[in-house]
Amino acid sequence: MYSFNLVDVKWIPCIMLDGTRDEKGIKEVILEASTIKEIFDSSPLVTIALHRLLLAILHRNFGPANESEWGKLWNDSTDKWDTNNILTYLDKWRHRYNLFDEKYPFYQCPTMPVSTTDAKGKPKSYAKSVANLEHELVTGDNATLFDHTIEDNPPAVSPAEAARLLVAFQAFSVGGLLTYEAGQDPKFYKSADNAPLVKGAVSLVQGENLFQTLMLNLHKYNRYDAVPFKSEPDDCPAWEREDETLPVDRYPKGYLDLLTWQSRRIRLIPEQDTASQTIIRQVVIMKGNQFPDGYSLHNKETMLAYRKILKPGKGQDPWPPVAFQEDKALWRDSLNLFQSVEEERTRPKTLGWISDLVEEAVLPSQAVYKLSMMGLVTSRAKISLWRHERFPLPLQYLQDEYLIGKLKEALELAEDVGSLLGSGFIEVEIPDKTGKWKTIRVPSPLRKLASELLPKDQNGKTDPDAAKNLAESLSPTRSYWAALGIAFNRFMMDLAEDESEERIDTLRGWVKEIRNAAQDAFDETTRSLDRTGRTLRAVSKAENEFKNRLYNILKPYIND
Repeated sequence: MYSFNLVDVKWIPCIMLDGTRDEKGIKEVILEASTIKEIFDSSPLVTIALHRLLLAILHRNFGPANESEWGKLWNDSTDKWDTNNILTYLDKWRHRYNLFDEKYPFYQCPTMPVSTTDAKGKPKSYAKSVANLEHELVTGDNATLFDHTIEDNPPAVSPAEAARLLVAFQAFSVGGLLTYEAGQDPKFYKSADNAPLVKGAVSLVQGENLFQTLMLNLHKYNRYDAVPFKSEPDDCPAWEREDETLPVDRYPKGYLDLLTWQSRRIRLIPEQDTASQTIIRQVVIMKGNQFPDGYSLHNKETMLAYRKILKPGKGQDPWPPVAFQEDKALWRDSLNLFQSVEEERTRPKTLGWISDLVEEAVLPSQAVYKLSMMGLVTSRAKISLWRHERFPLPLQYLQDEYLIGKLKEALELAEDVGSLLGSGFIEVEIPDKTGKWKTIRVPSPLRKLASELLPKDQNGKTDPDAAKNLAESLSPTRSYWAALGIAFNRFMMDLAEDESEERIDTLRGWVKEIRNAAQDAFDETTRSLDRTGRTLRAVSKAENEFKNRLYNILKPYIND
């Protein structure tokens, strides 16, 4: 009765080269990729998940097994993949892309029950609102992010939207309690782990069009060389498997399995609205495939950067992915994205692969692309926010250690100055009695300002907790980092383009941005205070210390 085949129907949101928007099916998107600027959904989770779906198809058809094969696809295809290969593959598996196929519904489990009966014989439904597939909507314990949809008033979504949500949910479903079938042991079936991408900031290298974007993220795939990691002979995308997804712990059979990992058992429940249009209001969601305890995606997942924890806690992964933080923009951790340091951090494998292509002269070292980072911030199975950040990606940053060193220098300057605007303590160097320098911790200028504004006790001291709270309320770090974030992308480009030996002029330009952003942030905070004599004296003391410490940090770069 119901049919919606993702090969042909329009469901993938695209921005065309002329700026217009359109939706296309899988076949159209792949064969016409050079005419599409980018795949772009309002949800960055959907955007990433759709790229991974298309990459699995391309890997299945083209490998590439090495740099030479990749270069042939890049240089000899006039921005197109072999049409016959794609059409033959999609025709073979067309029935597996039908969202409502009775035997093999795409990314779903057809045998999951929709309802059961309780001990008294009363019907009990397993179905929930389709809003459970969309992280932006309010369902269960999710916080309100962008609207006020509730499960008592479930939305109706089109098959196209349901397909997008389905693909994204398998990659980004957050761990926690789930529905389970009657008779199943709740100790095992009642909860599920996070999907593979939940805890990381996911990278996507973007070119001038979708063909370039998919190629730039098409990592070497070679089972015999165990690249990007060891694959079994039967590694394949989810839609090629004969067996239905089960709630079991298992290892990925390889990279294609990981790209299409089925973290949940899902069943969409279609119906018709009053206009006889197919809609979905309800869905059944249960536990799917899980990684065994202790399994790490480090050195396997290609789109995540990782940072090593020297002393991990019990059961903690020693190599967690680099993640978004609610109060910190990702550009401040950009070294983790561009450079791997043994036993310290590893950049996304995709960027390592692109670096290999540059080294083999398949890609020019002076090329500049874009790097998009997308993902979630979660805590205790609840979503705080999602984020999408973009950086320029001059390929020089992937290979030039001196350039990376200068970027590190610039980022450390920004962090040192940012600490002056924080609510805690800073480290300063002072000479001891022997003339040797030692490092001590002192309150930041903002912390001192807060102490001066608060009343003193009979011993002339300020309550430290009260000073901390007031300093946190005054701290202008948000506006400081926001201002620098605007300047950072331009600075990255200027630094890469600067051919001078020390790049000192570019660094001085960055220092000017830091100084202006810090001074503006400090001034903005003090202007908000009352103008009593006591407050003015406190501000004057804090401002003098702030300016002195700011100058001491930046003076090697200040050209008066």
